[in-house]
Amino acid sequence: MASLEKVEQNYSETYKSIEQPPPDIVVFNELRSCADLFRLYEKDQIDIRPYFQREGVWSPPDQTRFIDSLVKQLPIPSMCFAFDYKTRKWIVIDGLQRMTAIIKFLNEKENWTLSRLEDIDPKLSGKNSKEFHDEKSEFHSYVERVENLTLPITVLRCDFTDESHMEYLFKIFHRLNAGGVRLNSQEIRNCIYSGSLNKMLIELDKEPKWVALKLHINGKKDRFRSVELILRILAFSKSKDAYKGNLARFLNDYMFNHRKESEAKLEEFRNTFKRMSKVLVDKVIPEMETRKFGFTQIEALAVGVISNINNVESANITKLKKCITKFQEIELLSTEALSADISRTESVKNRLTFAIASFE
Repeated sequence: MASLEKVEQNYSETYKSIEQPPPDIVVFNELRSCADLFRLYEKDQIDIRPYFQREGVWSPPDQTRFIDSLVKQLPIPSMCFAFDYKTRKWIVIDGLQRMTAIIKFLNEKENWTLSRLEDIDPKLSGKNSKEFHDEKSEFHSYVERVENLTLPITVLRCDFTDESHMEYLFKIFHRLNAGGVRLNSQEIRNCIYSGSLNKMLIELDKEPKWVALKLHINGKKDRFRSVELILRILAFSKSKDAYKGNLARFLNDYMFNHRKESEAKLEEFRNTFKRMSKVLVDKVIPEMETRKFGFTQIEALAVGVISNINNVESANITKLKKCITKFQEIELLSTEALSADISRTESVKNRLTFAIASFE
């Protein structure tokens, strides 16, 4: 039997996409100069999601070698952008790391020291990017070379307010990031479902009590995985009946529908989430036999508590222990049950229903 951590990862990442692209999405190829790409960034017309970048995906030597490739006019693979024809805004689908290197090199305000490497142009090796922007410098021609170089771009012309279009972009992200360090589902959502909800999820991931709670969760929690867990808790506590057998699609739908949620509703969840994190860390988990949980188990525990937050906060120790015992007896949350059947619609809804009932 596969480990629970592996099963949970598959549960989160398995994505059943739409069969065909929406007929009104237009795909075409064009050439764009690096200067033009930088202009889009400067005028805030292209969203490269700076806080969406993964830690250390391209090291400084990687970025330096890419600039060296541009200077030498070596072939560069095509990038892929989405273009919203209504707002005239762009999103980077594939090419984030290349765009980041171009922006760092062409930005006069950037204070970037290129890596000292033996396999690149000696005039680039170890130099500070500011040296290349001095028009009197012998190195200024390197900036001009990069500015004038054209790169191939595949463009998806679409409507960011159309759910089917955003689902298709999600599918493209999944496919294009098959090589190297692939983006996980929440990293993709963080890029294409931007808005007030996404901002709140990222902020909540830094809350002190939630950070303490994460110490009780098994498995990797980097690269927005713990942010996705917050989204799961929110979505299931509010809309578990909408789940239809695929977690990725369920979370995509929730983020699309609530990406521009009102501040009043966000504040309501923000406060409840903080109360839930505190009561779990301070009252519930200290009374439990098990102090380490899988993502699915902590999700059910959080949904159970958040749905009965007033009861749990006010419960005396005797009543609380009875609730905890009921929760721990939920067979669908055992490691064996989760490993065998983690994503089936009825299993998901039933384990959450039992979790909620245990704390009523």
